[in-house]
Amino acid sequence: MRKLFLGSALLLASSLGTAFAADLGIAPGAVPAYTNWSGCYVGASAGTSSGRSDGFSTTPSTLALGFASVAGGFPITNSVNLSSFIGGFQGGCNYQIGAWVWGFEVDGSATNKSGQTFGNGTTTPTSIGPLPTNPGVIYELQERWLTTARGRLGWTIWNNAMIYVTGGGAWAKIDASEWLTGFSAITGVQQSVWRSGWTVGGGLEYALGYGWSVKSEYLYVDFGDFNTITGCPSVGPGCPAGAATNLNVNLKDHIFRAGMNYKFW
Repeated sequence: MRKLFLGSALLLASSLGTAFAADLGIAPGAVPAYTNWSGCYVGASAGTSSGRSDGFSTTPSTLALGFASVAGGFPITNSVNLSSFIGGFQGGCNYQIGAWVWGFEVDGSATNKSGQTFGNGTTTPTSIGPLPTNPGVIYELQERWLTTARGRLGWTIWNNAMIYVTGGGAWAKIDASEWLTGFSAITGVQQSVWRSGWTVGGGLEYALGYGWSVKSEYLYVDFGDFNTITGCPSVGPGCPAGAATNLNVNLKDHIFRAGMNYKFW
């Protein structure tokens, strides 16, 4: 799937480049005016984003049934897979020294990546004795927004193409929720957090001429472990009966996308 996406993105970039060059009157095989990567640019990109979490697990601060403290490190769900379209805008600056290009890029993207899983029904030790995880409770992770700020190092492999590696910080808005199935009363809770992490990846960018370029890239994003579902301290309206709160969760992303940039300076 990923190889197919990258191949399709590169084919799309090549097709866009040929069509764009034809519109600008650039003959096939001719060298466009854009061969110097130094300068600043803005652009847009779109692609696919898939994520994976090891699932929800207990922390030493976890509460089960609203009153029983739980030991940490016990998984209460299976792993969670997430996938979605991702699209947004980017901007940055480059400085070229010989065949090498040093740069910095910031991007922001919207996504609606989500994944669900049930409680796994395993028994968890608590301060009042062992309690089973409720298999009727649904747990969900959703990623709404993603922003990265990255350095880039590129190598101009031929006249108007550049391969690059990139890495830096990442920030995302992540919703975590849980609710109990089969009840007419309100028995669910959701919590949103802005989570910071790190990202690394690489790509290929091709200069079309007159400041325009197209690119295809891959990013790996890791948000580490964090605590969530902390706003439901007891069983009652808005809290799933038999659910656990103050849980540990993690999220890792794989992003494949293609885009277009315009160098305005």
